[in-house]
Amino acid sequence: LLAGGGVLWSRAKADDARAALLQQQAALNAARQQLDRSRQQQQLIATHLADYQALVARGFVGAEDRLAWIEAVQLANRDAGLYGLDYRLMPRTAALPSLAQGLPLGQTSMTLTLPLLVETDLTRFLDALKTRATGVVRVRGCRLTRLDDAPFEAVNRPRLQAECELLWLTVAAATGSVQ
Repeated sequence: LLAGGGVLWSRAKADDARAALLQQQAALNAARQQLDRSRQQQQLIATHLADYQALVARGFVGAEDRLAWIEAVQLANRDAGLYGLDYRLMPRTAALPSLAQGLPLGQTSMTLTLPLLVETDLTRFLDALKTRATGVVRVRGCRLTRLDDAPFEAVNRPRLQAECELLWLTVAAATGSVQ
């Protein structure tokens, strides 16, 4: 009777030990899967870290740098040899979801008014802006108008005016994490 009780007790303890072993193996497998995911994420970060840092340095990721944008358009205006400009910056809005692909992409509209001597001044300005821009900028559109209907004179006085809308695109960086 005592031997039978010992066998039953031993069997119960063996079953408990088997259940504990299965539970520990499941925990081990879960930990290994988590480690594999972490290694994959680490490899993904290592692969793309330089690209991410380049986007941060360019001004695409992080807070808006409105002062740098204003300086870029002013320097582009000077580089193109134009006759001054006026600008208006609008508040930041969310970009189209089709552009964002799940990122917190925002856009800030800037309206520029530029006096021009000839039409090619506008392309010179946009080329100069492309080299000066510290962020990602997209020209939404430009409209040229003639300032007066006077006949052409060979004087260095602007007769055209361009009004362009630029979109400065930025991704808001999440605090405490790398996107």
